[in-house]
Amino acid sequence: MKRDVLVLGAGMVGVATAIHLVKRGMAVTLVDRRGAGEETSYGNAGLIQREGLHPYLFPRDLRSVIEVALKQRTDADYHISSLAAVAPFLWRYFRSSNAQRAAQTFAANVPIYANCLEAHQALMEEAGSTNLVAKRGWLRLFRDAGDIPAAERQAKELRDLGLGADMISMEDLNELEPHLRTDALEGALHYRDPWNCSDPSALVKSYAALFEKLGGEFVQAEIAGVTRDGATWTVKTNGSELKADQVVVTLGPWSKRMLDVVGLKLPMGVKRGYHEHFKAAGNAVLSRPVLDSEYGFVIAPMARGLRLTSGAEFARQDAPKTPIQLQKVLPRARDLFPLEESLDAEPWLGSRPVFPDMLPVVGPAPGMPGLWLHFGHGHQGFTLGPATAELIAQMISGETPYADPTPYSAERFKGH
Repeated sequence: MKRDVLVLGAGMVGVATAIHLVKRGMAVTLVDRRGAGEETSYGNAGLIQREGLHPYLFPRDLRSVIEVALKQRTDADYHISSLAAVAPFLWRYFRSSNAQRAAQTFAANVPIYANCLEAHQALMEEAGSTNLVAKRGWLRLFRDAGDIPAAERQAKELRDLGLGADMISMEDLNELEPHLRTDALEGALHYRDPWNCSDPSALVKSYAALFEKLGGEFVQAEIAGVTRDGATWTVKTNGSELKADQVVVTLGPWSKRMLDVVGLKLPMGVKRGYHEHFKAAGNAVLSRPVLDSEYGFVIAPMARGLRLTSGAEFARQDAPKTPIQLQKVLPRARDLFPLEESLDAEPWLGSRPVFPDMLPVVGPAPGMPGLWLHFGHGHQGFTLGPATAELIAQMISGETPYADPTPYSAERFKGH
């Protein structure tokens, strides 16, 4: 059977893409080696970050660079054995982490972030999963008063767009989160617009169930390769071959490997990250995620327990697991909130796909008619998946896109 579209990858980005295409009357098959939402989309902090327009920049000041190089920081680490493999991407990332590029990325983010909450709301209402999401925002905590002015400048840019991002007093912080220990803090910034998901994987699975309810097909199979014969694309799997007029690559951090084989070289890297769940002591409760700005970890309330997330690790995607960042920040996390024993047998490890300019690729594959690209959202695939899925579905179906897709085109990498 020949489909209209094959969507490869069933994370948040792929599932949302499949829904938006099937809603446009297309015969869509979603393909993944695992169930929906069981890889990168499983392991995030559960935030739908309406305020997340500012890109995550690689540190450029000399002190921070030296601290990263000497492996003294907890928000960024690397594998020495992987340096040769990751150095080209890190150099591009470092070069792009400047004020001019950050301003361009911020501007390009405005229209897609403006759509992220509404896009999720529509899907979760139709999927019957609004119970998985609370609308409480999140808190950025500062141990060093010197970090506050830069954060306040960013908060003002958000307020200029009509978003809620305000410094709050310690009294207000204690009222919001009475079980946080605030004696080591110099300030707190409350982002009011973001939503919090208590089970990110379950939300993706609810969207996948909606996709099938709408008439879409899910095939669980290992993807072995993609080839084109005339106007037909064939996806080889460890089962049968799947054929379609069009293919959308939504494989997240695995996208580059597949595209390298078909001759499309894009400067994508991966950021690895860890999480582990902990039990709260006694009757302690955390109502919304909190970020420790100095040490780069998040504590987020989840259905399973309190999820402690690490900073970024730069290594080959298949390098051995080294959760040293979690080990280093756990005492700091316990300084903030009374975490007891771990609820997991071992920390979870996942990878995020990221481009040097910190924008996703959304649009056609250059020189490959019928092949579409939708990945590279960095930290924000869970947030942006439904919003950019609508954008690419409009492009595939020939509609007028709700935002200019030029900033997200793969053509931007030509000559680089």
